[in-house]
Amino acid sequence: MAEIYSADNPPAPRTSVLEAWTAETVPVTDGSERQLGKDAFLTLLLTQLQNQDPFNPMDDTDMTAQLAQYSQLEQLTNLNENVTSMTGYIQAQNQFQTLTLIGKDVKAQSNILSLTNGKQDVTAKIETETAANIQVYVLDSSGSQVRMYDWGTIEAGSYDFSWDGKDNDGVTQPDGLYQFQVTATSLAGDVMDSGVIPEISGRVSSVSFDEYGQPIVHLGHAQVSLSQVMEILQTDSSATASASAET
Repeated sequence: MAEIYSADNPPAPRTSVLEAWTAETVPVTDGSERQLGKDAFLTLLLTQLQNQDPFNPMDDTDMTAQLAQYSQLEQLTNLNENVTSMTGYIQAQNQFQTLTLIGKDVKAQSNILSLTNGKQDVTAKIETETAANIQVYVLDSSGSQVRMYDWGTIEAGSYDFSWDGKDNDGVTQPDGLYQFQVTATSLAGDVMDSGVIPEISGRVSSVSFDEYGQPIVHLGHAQVSLSQVMEILQTDSSATASASAET
């Protein structure tokens, strides 16, 4: 028990000086000690009961209210733990389901191109909602122009875009990631900032996950997020199996 000093008998001064905190020795915490959890709440309640005035004990109503608060706190804590556990389970389940995309063909809204062995390993399409004058540029990873195609005037519809992997001088470019950029002007000569949609499709070679656990779908060198995937396409083998089953 700590010694209690009277006014005429103060404690003796310290014989040694406490070491000052420096940037290296100052305590660092995560702030958890400032959070009142259910264990701290119960400890506080018990301490209050132990130190109450015997001539003026805690009112039954107050005690009942505090016990109810403790019960609610415990339930909320358990609920939070269950929700956290459930969220982790759902995320793991979604990640597992994403792995079933490997080997399937998918279509995604993206303008990423990629070359493997000098050949484009994704199929690219450009969809326009109205007639327009179209120019398509292939850019390297630094954003520099590699190739330019002038399509002239095209009607509304969906068009395949195929790049042979060469620049404007006919030099084959190294394997890796590229992108195609579409500029469009209306028949009236106005620059169009909407109504032209780039798409790619290809076979999923692998699936990875970013730092937040969100899946990244790999189509050759190209990578798209799961939110960009618009459609899962039927592969040739599954189409053949379906046709055989019908006959």
